[in-house]
Amino acid sequence: MTAPMTQGLRAAHKLMREIESEPDHALQVRKIALQFFDATAPLHGMGRTERGLLEAAAMLHDIGLAVDVSSHHKKSRDLILENGLPGFTEDQIKMTACIARYHRKAPPRPEHKVFRQLSFDERATVTKLAALLRVADGLDRAHCGSTQSLSATSAADRLALSVEQRRPCRTDIWGALRKRGLFEETFGVKLDIAANKPRGASRHDDVA
Repeated sequence: MTAPMTQGLRAAHKLMREIESEPDHALQVRKIALQFFDATAPLHGMGRTERGLLEAAAMLHDIGLAVDVSSHHKKSRDLILENGLPGFTEDQIKMTACIARYHRKAPPRPEHKVFRQLSFDERATVTKLAALLRVADGLDRAHCGSTQSLSATSAADRLALSVEQRRPCRTDIWGALRKRGLFEETFGVKLDIAANKPRGASRHDDVA
């Protein structure tokens, strides 16, 4: 990872710590998003720079909750733009802001604020990374840190995501399934998501 990217990620972490009311959730989503990125590398073909942008956006995706709950995805975008991320280029800051903005609600559209300022290739990258972030955020829907690790296997036009949980949490699996639409549309595959049942777990262990 380049020095500027490392500096930018440090800035993102600092901003998250200053504003985010639930840093544990932000860091859990970061962990899941990066695992998802790595597990699906053959599908998306992106590299270290894009991985860094995803990491920054994952840490900052919910900072807008400090301003407006119902539109917090847009406020997260605005706060990232207002505060900046030293080490990132201007375009990388805009991309990070847009990835965070699209972690929920409407998918990216050419007429959207900030997104329309990006190049064609940058828009494509934002859309891919936002698709990954949505699923990662869904996998901590209950904000209980249930997801420990994940792996992906592909066959034909389907991708199976296997989730290892510390304790069973159906809410997190439901959250990810609910937010898989952009991923399926962007990558042209059907995404199946299921939890591996931990050894010794019973149906009474579900935390949410």
